[in-house]
Amino acid sequence: MTSPKTPNPTRRRRRLGPWKARLALLVFSLLVSALVLGAVEGACRIAGYGGYPPTFAKVGVLDDGSSLVMTQQTGPGSYFFATRSRAGSLNETALVMPKPAGTVRIVVVGGSAAEGSPWSRHLAASSFLQAMLSDCWPEREVEVINLGTTAIASFPVLGIATESLRYDPDLVVAYLGNNEFYGAYGVASLHSAGRTPAMIRLIRAVRSLGIAQFIDDHRKGYDTSDPRTLMEAMVGRATIGPDDPARDDAARNLGAFVGDLIDRCRSRGVPVIVCPPPCNERGLAPLGAPDRSAIDPAQRILLEAALAAAQNALEHDDPAASRDFAVGAIKVDPNDALAHHLLGRSLEALGAPDADAEYRLAVDLDPMPWRPPGASVDAVRRAAESHGAVLCDLPAIFRAASPGGAVGWELMADHVHPTLQGQALIARSIVGAMTELTAPVNVTSEAADALPEWEAYANRLGASVWDEYAAAHAMRTLGRIPFYEQSNPGFFDRFDARCREIEAEAPASIITQLTAWRDPATHKGGSRPIDGLVAQALFGQGAYAQAEPLFDAARRSVTPYGSWELQYTAFMLMCRGQLRGMLMEEDRRIAQAAIWKGRFLIRHGWSDSGSAERYTGEMLAMLGEHEEAVGVLLDGRDKQTEEGRVAIDGDLVRSLLALGRIDAAREIVEAGLRQDGRYAPYYLQMSAQVGSARGLK
Repeated sequence: MTSPKTPNPTRRRRRLGPWKARLALLVFSLLVSALVLGAVEGACRIAGYGGYPPTFAKVGVLDDGSSLVMTQQTGPGSYFFATRSRAGSLNETALVMPKPAGTVRIVVVGGSAAEGSPWSRHLAASSFLQAMLSDCWPEREVEVINLGTTAIASFPVLGIATESLRYDPDLVVAYLGNNEFYGAYGVASLHSAGRTPAMIRLIRAVRSLGIAQFIDDHRKGYDTSDPRTLMEAMVGRATIGPDDPARDDAARNLGAFVGDLIDRCRSRGVPVIVCPPPCNERGLAPLGAPDRSAIDPAQRILLEAALAAAQNALEHDDPAASRDFAVGAIKVDPNDALAHHLLGRSLEALGAPDADAEYRLAVDLDPMPWRPPGASVDAVRRAAESHGAVLCDLPAIFRAASPGGAVGWELMADHVHPTLQGQALIARSIVGAMTELTAPVNVTSEAADALPEWEAYANRLGASVWDEYAAAHAMRTLGRIPFYEQSNPGFFDRFDARCREIEAEAPASIITQLTAWRDPATHKGGSRPIDGLVAQALFGQGAYAQAEPLFDAARRSVTPYGSWELQYTAFMLMCRGQLRGMLMEEDRRIAQAAIWKGRFLIRHGWSDSGSAERYTGEMLAMLGEHEEAVGVLLDGRDKQTEEGRVAIDGDLVRSLLALGRIDAAREIVEAGLRQDGRYAPYYLQMSAQVGSARGLK
């Protein structure tokens, strides 16, 4: 019988030793790697990499000790890592913290449709909303902060909305869902492995690392001269089939992020109104070209022939034949979006039912889903209902206001951006949804029902034919995009004809301004409001009554606390002074507020060009404060270009003469006459003013 072996402790230590050594080496390697990565991350942070810029930034302290906060482009721009040189735009605006007593602050978040594109900011739905709520609550100050940003999907909207909660909103309005495929963090802009909400959050977190940003900044650069529009640049995959998993991913993500947005707002006690996006169902054919490679070649020939015949029959006013050809095409391929669109047009022309259903199906099947499919819209609805937000069902509202129950050109300027009437309808619908809320943002049904028609608000907000021209030109630019031109060849012609019609009725001086506004080398495709440029031409002709409302609209269309706002305010007040012979009390209040803003800009060193000094000085002179005007104008004179110095010299001469300082005025004129002869006529006019003043003396 063999006795059992006694365990040898030395042998066990030898057997386990290598395993422990390997474990120790692994732990040591991980610690060293972590330390190295931490050191590199720290170095990158010191070098300015890492994190994300905020959407809101404190820019100064006001006289009462409150803080002036401005929104900035760089915050939303951080979401555009795939198209960094083509980041979407945000209309910069200002707010005060703490929020002034008696103010109701409403924040609007979403994409370009929420921003108000293609209209200037003074005609966006947010501006209509502010005007309507001011009528509903005449005793309160209403502040609508529009954070709509072009080409962002729901994840960036969630981030921007979350930031806004730090600034004491009374209500958040979320109008989103158009960019879930092609926008920043849209599913067609991400790798398939990164399309879940969890992976999207992880991607955002990883890209906040300094190391990641350093690598990104030093890899092959982005082409900032890319001539494509942002819409073209955002297209990842041109064709997304009806059974593509990306469609389910888009709807799932949209619902998840809208739900998160609602939860975050409600956790802070802020109510939410959620607006699913409407789209142009009737007016536009599907934007994408389908992939028909899986269809039998013979059947594909039949399908394409039937589609061409259906289109041809419509053009020759034979909707019955078009219907039959469209039905034949659908039998070959039930998922062909164009076939369903043509069937909808045929049924509409015949006065038959179900045209609206065919239009909606065509939207759902569009291979390039710039318009939100029904699944995405339903995801927004479900999120609103399940998370306790108020639903403002814009697709249903727009359909109810459209002929035949399908949305078309009456309310849509293109595929997803509303017309001016559509902007007003959005605002009125939000006011209607606010009747379901509690104080302080409850609107009574009586007040909502008593609101004037949309045209009254459009006139009050300063809508003009030039705003229509700007919107039509934006659509004309859109119509030149190849896939738009191929799928909807009449789109460009529609808006080009309207632009040409307006141009044909405009005088030569205004045509010059329209040309300058369109030129990207001068005004970058319209970054200056078109109203302001047209008003300048009218002002130069002495047409003050026509120029004044345009200057007023222009000053409400630009960034607050900027030199353009000061410029347009000064010119508006000049027009009023010319028309009335004096400034009224309201005008003086406007001037004083603008002067305060100008001094704020100057005090914080934000007037490199001297424009703030120029227009602040002009408005001081309008109020008769010539001594202060002279000091401000002299401070800005040397910052100006030659043309700007001539304008400031004219202002200085007038204020100096008003103060009786004739010799000082004469010195400015004589110095000007010794300079570039191009400006001699202006200085000769000033010389005549000095001579008249000397004669009177």
